[in-house]
Amino acid sequence: MSTIGAIYRRIPAPVIIVWLALATALSLLLLQGTMPNGDVDDLMKLHEIRHLLQTGNPFDRTMIGIAQPEPMVSHWPWVVDSPYALLAIATAPFIGMEAAVSVAAFAVPLLLLLVALILLFLVIREFEFDHPGAVLAIAAFAGLPALSEFQPWRIDYHNLQMVILLGAALLTIRGGPVAAGLNGALMALSTAISAEMAPFLVLPAGLCAWAFIAGTKDAAKDLRTYGLALAVAGVAAFFVVVGPNAYTSTACDRYSLLHLTALAVTGVVMAAAAAGEAGSWRIRATCLLAGAGATAALLVSFFPQCAGGPFVGLSDYVRDNWLARIDQERSIFSSSDFLSFDRFARFFPAILGAAATCILACSSTTRRRAWVVLALFSTIGLLQGLLYLRYLRFFPLFVGPGVALIVHQAIPVRLPLRRYFGPGSDNQLPGVALLAAPGVAIVAALFVSHLFWPPGETRLLGIDIADACDKSGDGPHFVWPKGARLFASPDTGITALGSLVELDVVAVPFHTSAKGIERVIRFFDPATSDPTQFLDQTKATHVAVCRIEETTLQPIEARFPLASRLATGKPPDWLKECPVAGPLRIYRYPAAGGPAGQCPVAGQ
Repeated sequence: MSTIGAIYRRIPAPVIIVWLALATALSLLLLQGTMPNGDVDDLMKLHEIRHLLQTGNPFDRTMIGIAQPEPMVSHWPWVVDSPYALLAIATAPFIGMEAAVSVAAFAVPLLLLLVALILLFLVIREFEFDHPGAVLAIAAFAGLPALSEFQPWRIDYHNLQMVILLGAALLTIRGGPVAAGLNGALMALSTAISAEMAPFLVLPAGLCAWAFIAGTKDAAKDLRTYGLALAVAGVAAFFVVVGPNAYTSTACDRYSLLHLTALAVTGVVMAAAAAGEAGSWRIRATCLLAGAGATAALLVSFFPQCAGGPFVGLSDYVRDNWLARIDQERSIFSSSDFLSFDRFARFFPAILGAAATCILACSSTTRRRAWVVLALFSTIGLLQGLLYLRYLRFFPLFVGPGVALIVHQAIPVRLPLRRYFGPGSDNQLPGVALLAAPGVAIVAALFVSHLFWPPGETRLLGIDIADACDKSGDGPHFVWPKGARLFASPDTGITALGSLVELDVVAVPFHTSAKGIERVIRFFDPATSDPTQFLDQTKATHVAVCRIEETTLQPIEARFPLASRLATGKPPDWLKECPVAGPLRIYRYPAAGGPAGQCPVAGQ
């Protein structure tokens, strides 16, 4: 306890205050059943944590309970599950394993939030604010769309990625060989978790390379240190994350020989280029560009199967009828509900702050490097988010100082409150109109674009009928016959993994379950002449669909006959309805035999 107390005393008081306020607010939202950023990833992560605790093998990423009938291999590494598993193991002797998992799911995101706020506070202190604690409070408010990823039970890996991003931004601002080396290691760690953060984490490498080309003093040492750290950490991460039986295999969507080769070769190229720092800037630039081109050619030559990206294994049918319909996989210009008030309002202060940060990066005469770094991180995040909504959650992390100066300039000079949000001297600061105008213009442009070029309507599918109910609260928590296998929509499938006894499901909403997803979608597709073939292929014993009133489906019943009949309780002869209550209708498939002869019963 003395160690914990010592750590607590070293944490700045503003960080503790903001952390307690955020932790309380996020916990109260959870108690009200509200998770602003919650999604099915949390359910899958909970299943993975239980899988890790049950098997004790960190390299076994073949998930139990998911049978398409092909096994599903998770694309997330065990390291993102380890904080939850370790806390659960530590507390299980006192409260039991299942309760311990719940405690871990509640506590770990809040502990990561504390780490994130410490890093954010250190970033703010790199500027010349007289009261960094007050600026931290502004940053927490403007960054709520991002910090909601730290809500209890929000156990997806994005909160860990945000901690890495804040660490990378802080190190990039400070600069120097040590910071460059640590940034190289963070790049390798982030890639081992998921390559989706690469657009952010190439920024430190890009700044090192730019300084090297420009001939900045000690830039060669920084670049060499970054490259060597990247290569060494990439090799170390490979042996930590990848099991011995997968050393020679290639996976496009998770850390494998492909990613090891990319990190190691890139690191060696950077270190080698930095060794030849003599010569003109043209020679240095040519060396780096030639090395980058050779690395890309090497990867394409040895790993051509991954040239199409991490989703290369998806069929066109699954891309069109599942992946392209997921909102976070779209751009903001094709999202029909992004500009709704309750959602867009959360990002309005962050957009203002991101634009103001860019203005300050261009106009600031002090702490210019810090403003440039923050502007690059926030701009990359905003641009990526506009084109690919899954990235929109990240850029609000970096807008706090920009929003604070907008507030500072907006408050009249005569009010004492003004000094809490600004630097010691504001003689050279742009006015509030100049700071806020670019953000307002971006917001206005988004509204105008949606007004004149509204997103098209999403085409209705049969599976939409089968999935048209809320399963989050009163989901399919049944006691199933031993050996049962549930054929249902992917969202229903991931919810059913929380049933009281072991149950296999055919599909969950993740790309590594693509074969099961395709069979379920085709089952409800009116173009399918024999839907039972998919029940036979998957060895399903039961089918679940949402319970819908017949009058609701009358306008579209003729277009989707099978889905409509199942949703309204009028199944074909080869299915028998089970007498269960709740939002779902459950059917037996007697032809499967065995467990299909019994119905599930409601659990407690």
